[in-house]
This record gives sequence, structure tokens and C-alpha cells, in this order.
Amino acid sequence: MELTNNTALRGKVCLVTGASLGLGAMIARTLAAQGAAVAVHYHRSAAHAQAICAELAAAGATAVPVQADLLDPGSIAPLVAAVTDQLGAVDVLVNNFGPYADTSFLDLTLADFDRVMDGNVRATFLLSQIVGRAMRERGAGHIINIAASDYRHRSHSIYGLAKGGVVYLTEALALELAPAVAVFALAPDLIADNEDMAPDFVAQATAATPMRRLVTRAEVAAMAALLCTPGFVMLTGQTLVMDGGRSLPRMAGGWQD
Repeated sequence: MELTNNTALRGKVCLVTGASLGLGAMIARTLAAQGAAVAVHYHRSAAHAQAICAELAAAGATAVPVQADLLDPGSIAPLVAAVTDQLGAVDVLVNNFGPYADTSFLDLTLADFDRVMDGNVRATFLLSQIVGRAMRERGAGHIINIAASDYRHRSHSIYGLAKGGVVYLTEALALELAPAVAVFALAPDLIADNEDMAPDFVAQATAATPMRRLVTRAEVAAMAALLCTPGFVMLTGQTLVMDGGRSLPRMAGGWQD
């Protein structure tokens, strides 16, 4: 990876949760490319987190791996303290960690209910509460919560419910932390880079998307970086759905292929 010359976030400290793989890793790379010092959070994937930090360091960025089990509420404050000790106060918090399950409600186990709700909603709440208070005291900060377009669909069981909670938290925190802190949510649809999706499923989703393709991790990460810049502060409290128009309401036959 080669960092760009864009220094919009130079001097800023960013904490990205769930950043050892996938979208979180892409967001960490993108924020580092904007000049930020990045804390790469992981739970079990120490090797991946260390590899990302080494990659960023080789490109001239500052990045440190930080471990925490975000399903344990007692891990939140120590995580923030570890980031602060190593890099300084957090200027940008990206709540990307979000466990998934789509078992129907009638068959969903209590363990999966708790895991998905605790990981998506409780962890986002606790991190935003601790970091948001500190940001408000300093008079500046950005919080970006990664939701998903699933919150709009009633067929996505506990994951949709949890992401709906993330959207609600985003709106409430935007009110409570204004004007010092801007709070946003990004709600991507199916991500093209997701290697776990079956080809037939991808083809069906692509055909139903007006833009004729799925959003990429790079596009979501780029939007996260843009939201950290002053020009987007008036979007605070908003959830930006990145689905190429797939979830737009339309009458039967009202959108032609």
C-alpha cells in the first residue's frame, strides 16, 4: 500500500473497531492514507491486525493494534485507555464491529440474540459514550457508526433489528453531542468484496440495483474519511444508505431495466 498525499486527517487519532479484516481494515487503511494515526482494534485476529499495522507503518503511517472483546462491557474503558496511552485522545471513532446472524426470529437462540445486539448496539453505545464525552469536553470529534441497509428490511431478523438500533443511537448521539461532535451512520448494502456470497445471489442483487453493481469496501471507507472533514458537519445525525438505489421505493413496472 502506498499512502496518498492527502493530509486531511493529519494529526488526528482514529479508533476503528473490527479493523483486522474486511471493511474495518479498509477503513483503517483509508484513514491512515489521509494522515491519521490509527488504532486497529481486533478481538482474536492478532496476526491480521499486526500485519495491517506493519503495512501502514511501511507506508509512513502510525498504526497500533489494540485488543478487546467488545462483547464484554468491561473491555470498553480499557480499550479506550490503551488507545489514548499509545496515540493520544481519540478524534475519530468508527464503530465498525458488528456480529451477524439472520436466523428467523422463531428459531433464533437467546445466545445469538444477545451476541448480535450486544456487539452492534451495546458496544457502539458504550464506546460512543466514553469517547463522545471526551470529545465534547475537548470541543471536537467525529463518530461514524457502520450500520447496514438491512435495518430497512424486515426479513433480516436480529441483524436488521440491531442495525436499526445503531441508526437510532446515531440520531440520539448527534443531538446530545452537538455542536462539538458530529455523528453519522453509513449503511452499505451487500458489499461486492464479500467473498462469502454465492455468485447467483450476487447476480440477483446486482440485477435489482439501479447502478448495476454492488458497493465496494473502498467506497464505504472513502465516505467514512469524507465525513471526518469539515464540509460534512451539517449531515450530523444522518444515515447514508450506500446501496446503489436498490432500496428505493418503486411501483411495479416503474423502473425499467
